[in-house]
Amino acid sequence: MMTLPLFIEFDTFRIVHACWNEAVIGELLKVTKNGRLTDEQFLSAANKKSQLFSLVETTTKGPEATLPDGHLFHDKEGHGRSEVRLQWWNSAASTWKEIATSVPDLNQLPDNNLPASIKQSVYPAKSKPVFFGHYWMTGKPVLQAKNALCLDYSAGRDGPLVSYKFDPKLTSLDLKNLTMHD
Repeated sequence: MMTLPLFIEFDTFRIVHACWNEAVIGELLKVTKNGRLTDEQFLSAANKKSQLFSLVETTTKGPEATLPDGHLFHDKEGHGRSEVRLQWWNSAASTWKEIATSVPDLNQLPDNNLPASIKQSVYPAKSKPVFFGHYWMTGKPVLQAKNALCLDYSAGRDGPLVSYKFDPKLTSLDLKNLTMHD
């Protein structure tokens, strides 16, 4: 595990465990060797007080944001939460309801417009295609955006294994190249 990079970038596409955030990846490139952590960095990334913790956390778990004051939602176990996971790939989102993921009832979220900081951190619609996991999807695989595809359909828990045949000539992803395996 320690020899694997946190992300991989090719000329025509990108791969990341959970989230490709341009600013975060840029910082990781400055402090790591091509996205690979040293032994010391691996230990530092486990310390919540270190800058590396935040960078690695976003890349491997995805971003979360605090809802506006006074707002919360109840998760699937009924716990009240004021932080929501974000669909970092959804560049069209303009409200909390449109960008949130893993919220059982989106009607619990405010209709407020998103803060500029969140809108600026989403994956640009014109960036090269990115493949990611960590967001257990269900049902028939769909593109999360024309340039973003989650390949994690709960294969570890009776879901299908999903693969994609990438055509480097295409500038956006195409569902015809997506395959589900039992």
